[in-house]
Amino acid sequence: MVSLQFYGVRGSHPVADAKMARYGGNTPCVVLLKTNRAGLKVPVILDAGSGLIPLGYCMASKFFTHEYSQIFSIMFTHLHPDHTEGFNFFTPNFFSFCTIYLMGMQTLKRHVGIILKEKMVPPTFPIEYKDLKSNKEHRILHDGQVFHIDQNGRPSAKTDQPLFIIHVMQAFAPSHPQQGALYYKIVDPDDNTAIVCVWDIESHIGGDVRVINFAQGADVLIHDTMYTDEEYVNPKTPVQGFGHSTYSMAIENAEKSGVKYLIPFHYNPRHNDDFLDAVRKKYQNKHAFSFIMSYEGLELTFDKGNIIRQADVKQGFSP
Repeated sequence: MVSLQFYGVRGSHPVADAKMARYGGNTPCVVLLKTNRAGLKVPVILDAGSGLIPLGYCMASKFFTHEYSQIFSIMFTHLHPDHTEGFNFFTPNFFSFCTIYLMGMQTLKRHVGIILKEKMVPPTFPIEYKDLKSNKEHRILHDGQVFHIDQNGRPSAKTDQPLFIIHVMQAFAPSHPQQGALYYKIVDPDDNTAIVCVWDIESHIGGDVRVINFAQGADVLIHDTMYTDEEYVNPKTPVQGFGHSTYSMAIENAEKSGVKYLIPFHYNPRHNDDFLDAVRKKYQNKHAFSFIMSYEGLELTFDKGNIIRQADVKQGFSP
């Protein structure tokens, strides 16, 4: 069984507003958890937006109760600030016993570690990247790559009895992000649950063939839903070419790939709770798949590709 947890669901920039409290204002951070043979939960984290900060507090407490592996990976879709801004404040970085694999594409001859290092330089940040106590390993990922996460939480080209099998797709866009982004299909080989993560993508009306093929037969599609159809074609403030999708685009990709669950993600920072409630009512129970709105604290547990438990993860900054 694999658990899917959401710690940041907002796009572009964080928002602190009571009208957005139910869905949350943190930027992208998703974690998958699976228990290894030693009885430890191994995290695989997607993106390091501001949602990584509360996740870091949670993980720190779990280290000391021997619940979480101290070896884990963070996989980046791309390196814009809303996907990296939480890393500087990620509590596990201050533990020398933690080993973190930082994985993403090489952009303009610079890998993830170089980009993160450049974010932590005086006078704009009080400490430097080299001052972080965690052990950091950098890996460059490529379009079409397949790799494993082993029982200890380490990425490997291939291993016996992997915890996860990761498939990588790179999209090259003429706009945001200019160098493209990575999308991930994460498979639990024990029961074949497959979760596809596709955000910061501008799909196409009628469906994106590469995304549809990549997600074909998967169970879950977490998809960018930055805009409504009306916003996308608004002549006064056009957003075509901004690199994000509409709800209709996500639905088309979900229908044509045959997934069981579509989870909207990367919400517009201007869309408050009431707005997102209206979106949920508009699209829920109208498709062959289940339409589940993501929110901070949502936890879904899967067995054989089906949700067997839906709960709320305790969020917040208290110990």
